[in-house]
Amino acid sequence: MVANRLRSRKYSGTARRKGTDDSVYEFPINGGIVKRRLRRPTPKISFKIVRPIVEGALRAVVHLEIEGKENLPADGPIIAVFNHLNLIDPPLHIIGILPRDSIIMAKEELFYYWPMPVFRFLMDVAEAYPVRRRGTPEERQMSMKYAEEVLAKGLLFGIYPEGTRSKTACLKEAYHGCALIALSTGVPLIPVSIRGTEKLRGRGWLSRPTVTITFGKPFTLPPVKGEPTGRQLKELTEYIMGKVAAILPPEYRGIYKPC
Repeated sequence: MVANRLRSRKYSGTARRKGTDDSVYEFPINGGIVKRRLRRPTPKISFKIVRPIVEGALRAVVHLEIEGKENLPADGPIIAVFNHLNLIDPPLHIIGILPRDSIIMAKEELFYYWPMPVFRFLMDVAEAYPVRRRGTPEERQMSMKYAEEVLAKGLLFGIYPEGTRSKTACLKEAYHGCALIALSTGVPLIPVSIRGTEKLRGRGWLSRPTVTITFGKPFTLPPVKGEPTGRQLKELTEYIMGKVAAILPPEYRGIYKPC
């Protein structure tokens, strides 16, 4: 029912639509445009080639542990809510979510060809798409509309509500976009925490630290009548981040209390 409702919507913004199954979305970034056709990453030949190479390289520098994977539904639309500690978090999250397809909203800096083109290459292979923290209202709206389209196709949509890496490894204040997407679609959310990648600095890259990805239990937001107020969005965002805090050790929770 959610998928049918979302598919019926007519979107506007920076996307250039060519038809129901061949729509091209254009996301502006500094110095260019990222184009996306909404499609599953895992069937792509490039994904099948790159996945074992990237996973092998990451496992060479970290000891990866995954907990609570049984909490992740095998199919159906769901929003994965991540904390963020290191640039390598997105590929680790994608690996942890496999074999499910996931499409992640990531900061635009990961889509620059300079000075680290490898991240742009990985984002393209994974069909991730950029969001600008200081983008125009139209650009932010398009990012949210695309998320709704991802969920309408029954895929997992991944989001980093904090917007950037935490330099202290603790949860920092989150933006309200995740709550807005969850309210507009009505789909469940799943908290997914990561810890250990904050150690990958300087000589930490030589220590092969243990990195743990933990999946919490899915949950839904309480209903809101009409347009949510700023206060309601703040409370809902605190509730979402409280679910992430609940699957993190106390020293990682920062400003949020577990719920």
